[in-house]
Amino acid sequence: MKPFPYGITLYCLSLTFLLFLIPNTFACTIVSAIAHNGEVWNANNEDGPFGVANFLNVYPKSPQNEYGYYTLSYFSPRFGQTGSIQGGTNEAGLTFDFNAIDAVNTSEVSSKKPFPKGDNAILVHLLGTMSSVEEVIAFFETYWFENGFTGAQMHVADAQGNFAIISPSGIEKAATGQPLVSTNFDRCGKEDGSSCWRYPIAQSMLEQQDVSFEAMEEILKKTAQKNGATMYSNIQNLTTGQLWFFSKHDEGNLVTTTMKALLENGQQSYSFSDLDAIHAPQETTPFQEPSPVSLSKEAQQKFEGSYNNWYFGSITVKLQEAGLTVRFPDGFETVLTPYEADRFFIPNEGVTLTFGNDASRDKKTLSLSEDGFWSFTAWQKDPNH
Repeated sequence: MKPFPYGITLYCLSLTFLLFLIPNTFACTIVSAIAHNGEVWNANNEDGPFGVANFLNVYPKSPQNEYGYYTLSYFSPRFGQTGSIQGGTNEAGLTFDFNAIDAVNTSEVSSKKPFPKGDNAILVHLLGTMSSVEEVIAFFETYWFENGFTGAQMHVADAQGNFAIISPSGIEKAATGQPLVSTNFDRCGKEDGSSCWRYPIAQSMLEQQDVSFEAMEEILKKTAQKNGATMYSNIQNLTTGQLWFFSKHDEGNLVTTTMKALLENGQQSYSFSDLDAIHAPQETTPFQEPSPVSLSKEAQQKFEGSYNNWYFGSITVKLQEAGLTVRFPDGFETVLTPYEADRFFIPNEGVTLTFGNDASRDKKTLSLSEDGFWSFTAWQKDPNH
């Protein structure tokens, strides 16, 4: 896979890191509990804006890693081995995911050391070498992220039934045998859980029934975002290794597999838009760069303007002497190459831009995608505002 251009790389890395910064209406509900038969269950709703691609990335054990594992990533599978991982589980039954919380300003982490291998190696180090919540806690009692992780908390669980929250405010371990629910409030900072509507629902449901797949599925349904912003959900039995993945959860697209089966297929990345490929791998066609066409300045000029997506910010399109240019929120600017009357691409990068119209909003649109890995749409701003 070709790397992003320098500016795009920084831009997309910063976007994936917004996992820790997005508003409370777009974040996660995570639940861990022990069934009456002793089996340990974990479930998660992943929320966010429509159009962001999600991937399940599988990594078998290697000479560097004692355990095989999978990770979950935004935008592209290439983020499945970085500090931008949004969740993951290994074959020993250790799992983690994140809740967005309000940014925490604390000296709690100031005395901790940076991890010698860097921030991007922390999450894969946990999955590749650890099997228990205690090991993860011990790691974070010594090390912390040099950059970021001030607006998120990590929910950790293991196959022995140990659960904990790790945040910039501190570390909280669940009492033995007790379930753990985390949503968008700082548990370690002693914030009130009732401030997030999903927390009391999940907590109450756990108190009223034994834990099972059906119970976890019902909790995820009841705590999914009502505006359709739950991008995917996953349930796992950490005791047996059974896994369930839901793409666009409210549509009921469910795929069932096991950790063992995933690892036996070798290193793979699966798009949540095609989870059936877990059982029936499909041939993929590499991105073919389009053939450039010639467009007059008048034809290109009509696309000028500022296009906004609340999640990503403003993208400025302007016709200059060199051609139509696009400038991203991080300051990166590049010239676009036309290949159709309303379509352009960034050479050598697999990034395409399509201009269109949203009749329902009576606004021009700019849709971007990168080699099928991520896509999103921005709407043209009213020049009078």
